[in-house]
Amino acid sequence: MSDPRDFEAGPKSATANDLFSSTTLKQSPFSLKTSHGRKYVRIELSAPICFRLLEYRKRRIKLTKGLVSGEILNLSEGGVLLLTDSPMPNEGFMLLTLNLNKLVVLEGVLGKIKRVEPSGEGDFLVGVEFTCREELEKLTSVEQIEHLPVKVASFGQKLREIISSFLRTTELATRQK
Repeated sequence: MSDPRDFEAGPKSATANDLFSSTTLKQSPFSLKTSHGRKYVRIELSAPICFRLLEYRKRRIKLTKGLVSGEILNLSEGGVLLLTDSPMPNEGFMLLTLNLNKLVVLEGVLGKIKRVEPSGEGDFLVGVEFTCREELEKLTSVEQIEHLPVKVASFGQKLREIISSFLRTTELATRQK
């Protein structure tokens, strides 16, 4: 079975592992930010992220060829603010792979582009709202989504999968003692 982080890609593309291992980001402790009017607490951090855009036309959906890299600037239960040097559309869906300080890697997280702004240094600030599969199912069929090379799920679902896996591993280790 192939590594799920190896996305189908064009000639200049890399895997998520390649992007994460070659990305050097400043290491800083987590900083919590609460803002009046915000639904979720934001965590400021610097961590690598990679993603592919979902293109949909006439109820058909496919991933773009190239894997795009960026840096997470802040993260909340509701979404992520990222910085990338790749121009982005002002709306649409993307599949994200988040590498949270190399402790947890969440793959196939569905996000909806909410805003794109130039950073002033040639990069782009991209606000992405985490969303659920049902949102994507409004645009295309379940069969089309299942045909994608990555399992699509919400941020919350991906976290539940990680926690379940951890609990199963812990339970197995306890039984073996």
